[in-house]
Amino acid sequence: MRLIKRLVTLLWVLTIFVTGCILYLFNSDPVVLNLVWLEVPPTSLAVVIIVTFFIGIVTGIILAFIASYIPEK
Repeated sequence: MRLIKRLVTLLWVLTIFVTGCILYLFNSDPVVLNLVWLEVPPTSLAVVIIVTFFIGIVTGIILAFIASYIPEK
């Protein structure tokens, strides 16, 4: 059973790694983000997409955590 868990974990990590590599290879164009109060220097589009994705995940987790503490009527 432990071997199966390790193989599944290895497969999951390899899938994420390959997806990140493909995303980087096909989206390597530099972009500049202008966020009104902050201008980010030219960065790869893949990095911007990945960072935005993880910010969304963290925000969703925090909001779900907060919502779980709101009492129901």
